This record gives sequence, C-alpha cells and structure tokens, in this order.
Amino acid sequence: MSKPCIGVIVQARMGSTRLPGKVLMDLTNGCGILGYILKRLSECCMVDKIIVATSENSKDDTLSQYLENNNYLYFRGSESDCLDRYYNAAKNFSLDIVVRITADCPLIVPGVIDEMVRYYIDNLHFIDYLSNRQYTNFPEGLDTEIFNSQILEEAAKNATSIDEREHINYFFLRRDDKYRIRYFNHNMGHDYSRFKLSIDTKEDYLRISKLFNCGGLPFNFNFIDLINILTNFEHESEKKCYVA
Repeated sequence: MSKPCIGVIVQARMGSTRLPGKVLMDLTNGCGILGYILKRLSECCMVDKIIVATSENSKDDTLSQYLENNNYLYFRGSESDCLDRYYNAAKNFSLDIVVRITADCPLIVPGVIDEMVRYYIDNLHFIDYLSNRQYTNFPEGLDTEIFNSQILEEAAKNATSIDEREHINYFFLRRDDKYRIRYFNHNMGHDYSRFKLSIDTKEDYLRISKLFNCGGLPFNFNFIDLINILTNFEHESEKKCYVA
C-alpha cells in the first residue's frame, strides 16, 4: 500500500460574526493568528500539505491575497456550505487523509497533531474519524480532527440538513452506527478540558494574547509548556479568564 497523502485543512474566513477579521489580528511578535497557526503546522512531521479553505466572498479577498503573498496553499469555495468547501479543497489537493483545524484555535500543538496522525495511521482499519474535541481530557481549543477522504466524500454527497452542510463533522458524529468514531486523550494523568483556549470574542483574543505577552508562553511551545503556563495562571488572579 502506498503512503497516503495527509493534509491539514484550516478553515478560515474574515467574516466572523463576533470578531470580524480575527484571523489576521496580531497574536505575538507581529505574527497574526492565522500566520501563527500556519507556522506551527509547518513543524508537523506527519503532514504532507497545509491548505487554508476560505470562501469566495469578496470579504475574503484580503485573506486570499495574504495567503498568495506568503506562498501558502489555499482553496476558495462556498461560504455557507462549509462541507462542500472542505470536500473540494481535499479533492483539489488529492488528500487521502484530512486533518481538520479551525482558525479560531491558535494554540494547536504540532506534537499532539503528529501523535494523533500516527495513531490514526496505525489503526487505519479500525478508525474512520478521530478527534480530541469531544469527551477528552484536552483543553478546549487544541481541537484536531482526522478522517479519510472517503467518508468526507460520502458526507458531501449525502448530507442534506443545513447544519450538516455548515458543520463538517455532524454527518459522521450523527451516524456512529456506520462510522467508527474514536476519541483521543493525552496520558498526563489530569483532565485539562476546563481550559478554554479558542478565540471567539475580543475577550478571548486579549487573554490568549496575554499568555504570550505576560505569561511567558514560548513561540514554539510544546504541550507540557502550555499546561505549565495554564496551571500557573490558574493559581493567580487570571484564573477565571482561562477556565470555561
């Protein structure tokens, strides 16, 4: 069997309802949120391609130009039908296995992604969909999902409800009698799911920025670095800011 082509697809657009334009907002050392995510993803050893899936809406012209200028791979598709956009991005770049990342999760950890990809590959005949989002001990905001292109195509061709077209994973998760769903946990012995690390609002943006600017989070942090910083903050006055 030939080696499968593994690609990360990052969902990103400028038209966020609660925080418009957040993907290009500065995060640390002059690096924007999306730029930081892409730099971090480039450190993954198990990934062949990194693609940004954005929309054809004119609001995303600025984002597309940014990606073009920085030589990033990208695909533009439907704004409302995220499933179709995702499927066509994977098809356009000939991916066999897709790693799904969203642009509101800047604190993704390359080592965690690599570990999940290895686990998925090692258990390829027993898993269709792997996630650390639901029912796991990871902080919310390190969200990584992995699935093969076959079930993505099945979803794209058969999903009919509006929410299944909008949310990539709903089609799989609602059919756990058909698809082999697995959830990935870390082995550090503690549950860190109480921490919220995604950026949805201005308040989220300010506190995540503070982890770098005041908390001492290194640019190329690993999972242990992140947990140490979070637990330190948890015992200080910022506690409420990072606990969901």
